[in-house]
Amino acid sequence: MEQGKDGVIQQSSRSGYRRRTFLKTATAGAALASIAGCMGGGSSGVTLGAMNIMSGFASLYGDEAERGYDLAAQEINDDGGIDGDDVEVILRDTEADSGTARDQMISLIEEESVDGLVGLDSSGVAKNLAPLIRQNQIPLMITHAGTPFVTSPEGEHEESVGNDYVYRCSNTVAHDMYGAAQTASELDATDWATIGPNYAFGTETWNYFQAFMNGFDVDATFETEQFPELETNDYSPFISSILDADPDAVITPLWGSDLTTFLGQAEDSGWFDQIDHTLFSVGMGTDLPSDGSPLPEGEWASTRYDPFVPDIEENQTFRETYIEEYDTLPTYNAEGAYRAVYLYKNAIEEGGSVNADDLIDQFSGMQHTGPVGEYEFTENNQASVASIWGEVSYSDEHESNVLEPVNRYEAAPSDVRSALEGSDLPAGL
Repeated sequence: MEQGKDGVIQQSSRSGYRRRTFLKTATAGAALASIAGCMGGGSSGVTLGAMNIMSGFASLYGDEAERGYDLAAQEINDDGGIDGDDVEVILRDTEADSGTARDQMISLIEEESVDGLVGLDSSGVAKNLAPLIRQNQIPLMITHAGTPFVTSPEGEHEESVGNDYVYRCSNTVAHDMYGAAQTASELDATDWATIGPNYAFGTETWNYFQAFMNGFDVDATFETEQFPELETNDYSPFISSILDADPDAVITPLWGSDLTTFLGQAEDSGWFDQIDHTLFSVGMGTDLPSDGSPLPEGEWASTRYDPFVPDIEENQTFRETYIEEYDTLPTYNAEGAYRAVYLYKNAIEEGGSVNADDLIDQFSGMQHTGPVGEYEFTENNQASVASIWGEVSYSDEHESNVLEPVNRYEAAPSDVRSALEGSDLPAGL
């Protein structure tokens, strides 16, 4: 990676630059007519810039997002494109680092002249990037990062960075913990602990969980917390600290390869014999690597998307197409990426333009139906999608963890805000 003029990063394909171009067959005359008819900036189609983790401990999330972008773009282009124009997704590696994500964003805007941005997997990165999105006046559709502070308008909380250009189509920590607290209320557990990554996502998960437990008047205590750094190799001191405290239950937002490392070491330590309940708030995020441990059956986990629920045509079609293409069940990062491309398609076709102001006019309050079901964007630019928690089992047919039974908590903005009364945490809805 080399520094270019004006601070723009020049990125080679070996260091995280992936261009996904899907061109449908067309005559030269038809292509020229399409360009003249839709695009006003000299572009030959609609170009989206994607920013995801493509290397390191959480590269599984980027791999899944890439599949979602690919599948959506292929379907759209095979079906005539966006107002007759092909859509292209240029994917860059954020390396889970705010500085790298900033450089990739600048390059996508200035070098690639993208019409809009999608992606982001890290809450910390999303919080740092949101103000820069507003400065550059280009829409961003977040597909994964869960911090509520990026859809909480500036001034609502000291950490709020929400603005007119930042949207999110996946659910958030607030959604997730709304469902987690209701799940926890049904368990025989009073003393709770947490082990999570030592940055915004880990601490916010714990804070929101406690706030919702208090909001639902669940009888619980919260005394033990452990926050190891990302990419920790030895969890034994953190595991020992929690086991010594002997809580009834633990909620953990560990993710990526950190989760698989923790699972193997926790199992060896006797964790699942001593701890009555472990709730995995992102346990269904990716297919776990073959050298990792699957989630233990009978524990509880959440997901931002379930491939079987809701049982509607959009979900059935997406699931079957994804399995046919990739020979595995779709994960929530694939679905969120897939749906984001379709949201841009809808916004461009409804507004007749790729102008940023026209796009945000269309995204604001947009109603949409995708594999996750029907939803709309709230006044804070957050999709009103469900919180999904279920009991972990293993499917031999799909060679994957699945949730059965599955509970969907609709998490309406008014209900979430009501449950958070008494805390200083924003709903972000």
